[in-house]
Amino acid sequence: MNGLFSLFSKRAETPVETRDYGKIYFALSALLFLGTMWAVLDEVTTRRPWKEYQDEYLRLSEQKWNERLQQAIANLDSTALKELQDSLQQAQGKLSSPEYKTAASQIAIIDEELLDANRDYTFAKSRADEAYYFWKKSVHEGHEDPGAKKKYDDEVTLMAKHNARVNELETKRNEHDALVKQYNQAVKDIQTKIKPLRAEIENALMKIERVHASTIQIKQVMSNNFDRTNFATPKARIDRCQTCHLGWNDENMDSVAQPFTSHPLPELLKLHNPETFGCTPCHRGQGTALTAGLAHGDEDHYWEWPLLKGKEVYASCNSCHSNELYVKNGDRFNKAKQMLFESGCFGCHEIKGYLDIPKIGPEINRLSAKTNDEWLFRWVRNPKDYNQHTRMPNFRFNDEQAEAITAYLTNLSKENTYPVQKGISSGGNSERGKQLVETVGCKGCHTIGEDTRVRDARGFSYDLAPELSRAGSKLDPDWAFQWIKNPRQYRADARMPSLRLTDQEAKDIVAYLMTLKDDRTFEQKTLSLDNPETIKKGDKLIREFGCAGCHSIRGMEKEGKVSVALSNFGLKRVDELDFGDTKVPHTWDDWVFNKIKDARIYTTDRIISKMPVFAFADSEIVTLRTLLRGFTKEQPEPNYQHAFDKNMQAIEAGRKLTGYYNCINCHQIEEIGGTIKASLEDEGYAPPLLRPEGAKVQEPWLHEFLNSPSTIRPWLNIRMPSFAMNDSEITIVSKYFLAMHKKELELRNYKNFVQNPELANGGKKLFEDFQCLSCHTTGTIPEGKSPSELAPNLLLAKNRLKPEWIVEWLKNPEAIQPGTRMPGYFPDMEAPDPEMFGGDALKQMQALRDHVMTLQGGK
Repeated sequence: MNGLFSLFSKRAETPVETRDYGKIYFALSALLFLGTMWAVLDEVTTRRPWKEYQDEYLRLSEQKWNERLQQAIANLDSTALKELQDSLQQAQGKLSSPEYKTAASQIAIIDEELLDANRDYTFAKSRADEAYYFWKKSVHEGHEDPGAKKKYDDEVTLMAKHNARVNELETKRNEHDALVKQYNQAVKDIQTKIKPLRAEIENALMKIERVHASTIQIKQVMSNNFDRTNFATPKARIDRCQTCHLGWNDENMDSVAQPFTSHPLPELLKLHNPETFGCTPCHRGQGTALTAGLAHGDEDHYWEWPLLKGKEVYASCNSCHSNELYVKNGDRFNKAKQMLFESGCFGCHEIKGYLDIPKIGPEINRLSAKTNDEWLFRWVRNPKDYNQHTRMPNFRFNDEQAEAITAYLTNLSKENTYPVQKGISSGGNSERGKQLVETVGCKGCHTIGEDTRVRDARGFSYDLAPELSRAGSKLDPDWAFQWIKNPRQYRADARMPSLRLTDQEAKDIVAYLMTLKDDRTFEQKTLSLDNPETIKKGDKLIREFGCAGCHSIRGMEKEGKVSVALSNFGLKRVDELDFGDTKVPHTWDDWVFNKIKDARIYTTDRIISKMPVFAFADSEIVTLRTLLRGFTKEQPEPNYQHAFDKNMQAIEAGRKLTGYYNCINCHQIEEIGGTIKASLEDEGYAPPLLRPEGAKVQEPWLHEFLNSPSTIRPWLNIRMPSFAMNDSEITIVSKYFLAMHKKELELRNYKNFVQNPELANGGKKLFEDFQCLSCHTTGTIPEGKSPSELAPNLLLAKNRLKPEWIVEWLKNPEAIQPGTRMPGYFPDMEAPDPEMFGGDALKQMQALRDHVMTLQGGK
């Protein structure tokens, strides 16, 4: 150090003009050079990895297209191509033949002569027009000019001469032109045949050329006025994801790794085009970033919208579709919505879009008429012990709490009695009852024992309706009889429909249910159910745990939600979540997963959780967690959202109502449902597909049918139940079916439809030729036919089907109802009878329609 000071001291003594700065300047220049090189390197490479991605993508894309090119060359029909190329060479050779050259040269000569002849004709016509004017002018002035008249006549004669010359030349030209066109067309025809043979090759060559022409650049999508600032003013969203994710719409990249792989749902991109919509509205992430760590949120732990990976991306559907239960290609979103709807989370939590949903649980004011105190106690204690697939969660009540709740409910039953006629269920046959349960449609909702086909087809771990394998230990037989006969006699808003069973059929089913016993042995417990303090405690527990959120309980109609609102839960930060004393990893995903799996896991001496355990499968918890992540108040501006217009409102109201009544377990509506088919040996016995219903059936008939179902296929055992819907509910269903076809409910008199007698007569012949009655039987089942092969009774068509739908159905039955056994008699609009109505396929379909609409006898 002293030496350094000594050096500077000596330098200070040296005169300025004699000092040497070369070494200092060299060192500083070297540092400046190195710093500049580092800055350039950092700017060009280190801070711009997207350039490397784009280089790699272009290299990979060229490689893929070269592979496609080689494959196309290998698949090429070289023999056929060689034959066509030889033919092309011969055809092109004829273009050099003397006759072609002579014809082409003659056309050129004639074109010049035609030009002169047309010009001479035009000039003659102009002179004739001039002479005609002066001639007529002289006549008008009273002194006809003979000279003008003669000039006009001469020019007209000359016009005729020139016109004759033009016609003569055009005739000659057409003769030569026909030969030239014949030779040229021969070349074009062969080239047209060659083109599809080389289409793949040409496409690959074009794509390779496009790759070579590509430039390295940032690819940015700007969605104007997409978001709002903290001051509620609109702002644009910048999205640069495609700078690295270049292969999102590349057909060659479906099997490569990220970031180059193509999008797994290309049909979804037709509705959400990334070139205009961007990527972050669905995938989230930091759209302006140009490094993976920042863009995905991995390096920015304070970024509120980290990248959603895999199927977690379905959480974003809720931003625009929060009011909808089902979205096309929604997959996990749809399943999560269905779980939330069926599990009744909205009973305790306030959730946007679930504010007007009916309670999912049964009315529990008169349970003593239905079951016994011992069973009720064990059920309250742990519902999963009786049926592990029940929707009723386990609140983990201890014996004292369960006894108190049982006491309250049994006391409530005394205040709200239900008259049960003792002995009314006797006289049933259990074997016949079992057969009825197996065939009339009970298994569309109820699972019994090991027959889990419908539950498995639904894809959920829980049942919608009570599992019946232990029903004999639960139900009072006389109550069960009255319930099966008419559920709404017991509960005015019961979802359980009536199957219009006879008294004997109901007795048989009850007899069968009474054979299904819980054969386990339980420790006998003496219950004190009349103690006022116990009853009071039960009242308090029921209110504290929010039982009225799922069940109708007299006196608790105005009870509010007992838990937190979830509408913005997806934006909860990890530091806002209490992990208690657990060792659960401190992430949002892990907290939510464990909370749903075992709600009491975070309980401490200061944190008391009342949330019950639902016993969802792990995969279901992950699905539900995805939806919870989508619960945010953040939404794009309305012009970017899916329009929740009048049509969508009708669809959504219908979805909720048909979901509430569980119509989708028997019927496929839209693209979901119809799971009862899993329990049938032949799908031909299944209830019909209902998506076409709005375009298919007459509105008055549908209203009457839903109000009082009539038999359409009497040979089937499954019965359409009577749901006792009111007019308002029937209207909701009708509007739903119509809205799926972009139609509104209208008052229409179908009796005004008038058949054309001529068409109807022709239709009768086609009807007989097609042997329609061999399937559309109107009475007994034809010999050799299985009931599953039969189609609806056409005597009902006049009052049931819309005339215009019959024509659309005949055009292409498979398009309307995939998998139908109805044959297509008019493929590609080709008439089956080439002579009837001049072979007009549409008229023949209308003829069939008019004949069907003349059939009588249906209701």
